Amino acid sequence: MYRNIVLTISLFCLANILSAQVQLPNSNFEQWTTTASGNAIPKYWHSFGDADCQLKGIYSWGCPFMLKNHSNRVTGHSGYGCEIYADFVGGVALVNGVLTTGQMRFATPNNNSSENHNYTDRNNTGGHHAAIPFTGKPDSVIFWCKFNMKKKSNVAMAKFHIHGNVSYKDISTHQSTTAQKGKIGNAFCEIKDPNDHKWHQYRYKFDYYNEQNQKVSYISNRPSYILVSFSTNKITKGGNAGDKLAIDDIKMVYNKRLASIEINGDVLPEFDPDKHDYVIYGDNHILPNITVSCQSPHAQASIEQPTHENGHQAIIKVMHDDGELVYTIRFVEEVMLAEER
Repeated sequence: MYRNIVLTISLFCLANILSAQVQLPNSNFEQWTTTASGNAIPKYWHSFGDADCQLKGIYSWGCPFMLKNHSNRVTGHSGYGCEIYADFVGGVALVNGVLTTGQMRFATPNNNSSENHNYTDRNNTGGHHAAIPFTGKPDSVIFWCKFNMKKKSNVAMAKFHIHGNVSYKDISTHQSTTAQKGKIGNAFCEIKDPNDHKWHQYRYKFDYYNEQNQKVSYISNRPSYILVSFSTNKITKGGNAGDKLAIDDIKMVYNKRLASIEINGDVLPEFDPDKHDYVIYGDNHILPNITVSCQSPHAQASIEQPTHENGHQAIIKVMHDDGELVYTIRFVEEVMLAEER
């Protein structure tokens, strides 16, 4: 029986350099580019300025108005951020401010039509490379927002669609439970205005779905793309002209923390998932067996059990899509403790 557990706060995180496969590119909005129409937009992101307007007949007159830029570079939570705003098109129709990693498409004046949508443009039909490769299965997403709304009751929207190798669509009427080919996971985020004009951080969890569109805790399919859309209002033509939403520092969170550690079937009583280095005093003649469980169903743990050769030390590596986190447990003979004294 081991006793006298000594805890030392020691974070030993061997995280890999984050790539576009597990994080969004330009998620801090520091890189900006200019479209053919002269609009400045954050690199890898898209809005009205480079939308695909397919309106026909008498409605085609509206295309120049639809393609007016509705995004600005602003002072962000850190560095620059991107601000989107709602406005009237042609002085008549109110449109929400939109920012997306996909290609925006306008095909009909009916705002609720499925023909109007953002989509992952795998084949680059819009010519803007509006498709973000993505292979991660994050547990949650965090981002910073600042509101400047005409009414404090207005609710903004952010949608994160993780999907397979298909031209996935984000339609204004879609809900988190909407079935769609290639669907793997999503985070639907309704963002309420705190009405203080300050930057606030928000966190939302991802849900994952099987091929029958049933919510599951674990999914084995490896994603291919992610489609992200922000809007100044969750309702089409909702809100008011001049509503503004600033966005910055988006980060996918991969939970590598352990849920428990057991030694010979007994739960480590003083286990803390945020403390990663343990020293336990006891009898080293009988080597213990270590078992663990992870907080995230998409994380995996490997255990190097303590042996006489490795200095009676257990090394637990928790691996997720963005790297690994290491816990260590060192078992020390009580005789050694007495000698140290």
